[in-house]
Amino acid sequence: MHVHLYEFSRDEVRGIIESDPGIVLVSVSEDVESFQAVLSLHEEYPDRVVPCVGFHPWNIGKEPLSQVDELIRMAYRSDVACVGEVGLDKKFVPETWETQVQVFGKFVDYAVEVGGFLNIHAPGAWRETLSILADACVERAMFHWYTGPRDLMYVIGEAGLKVSLNPALKIQRKHLEIAREAPLGYIVLESDGPYNYRGLRLTPLLIREAVGIIARERGVSEQEVLEAARANSERLLHAVR
Repeated sequence: MHVHLYEFSRDEVRGIIESDPGIVLVSVSEDVESFQAVLSLHEEYPDRVVPCVGFHPWNIGKEPLSQVDELIRMAYRSDVACVGEVGLDKKFVPETWETQVQVFGKFVDYAVEVGGFLNIHAPGAWRETLSILADACVERAMFHWYTGPRDLMYVIGEAGLKVSLNPALKIQRKHLEIAREAPLGYIVLESDGPYNYRGLRLTPLLIREAVGIIARERGVSEQEVLEAARANSERLLHAVR
């Protein structure tokens, strides 16, 4: 449900897609260049790659803000209803907070207008992000790589939104704690590949292993985890596929 697919080589993309006939890759973007690459991947694999339009909060101050409006125009023209990677970040880039809020608001408005799905980055800003979504009456959103407060996780789930789990739970204690506790009705699976986290190169090929860890930690079957995550993902993606 969240992968930077354009950062993989074409051979890697092909290998990932061929690894599982049922895999659907929700491919986020971060700027105009990456969105163009994601659209190209969607054209090549229309049934397997879901394109998302986004401007990463880390790009504020690095890329022209004029890209935000350009991205939204491109998304309208391409009929793209998945929005991401977008969001707020107080943990890593608090110095751009006010601009982050303005940029995020534009993407939230777009998602609401087209009835789309938001793929959200929110380190250190989980509550603020949820508040904005609630005010905008957003119905479909996923909090990517959730490591936020455990009490807030329940508020997110009760609002019909989701939190994502990825293979980093192998080495990140907080993420593993979320994986143990989150009701299965709240979770979806992702990789955030090809991000390198503490020496672990994340990739969709590691998701099956992550499912095994989640199942073992919760005392349920892998099939139960997969079926719950699949059903939750389908609800999120209903408007974009």
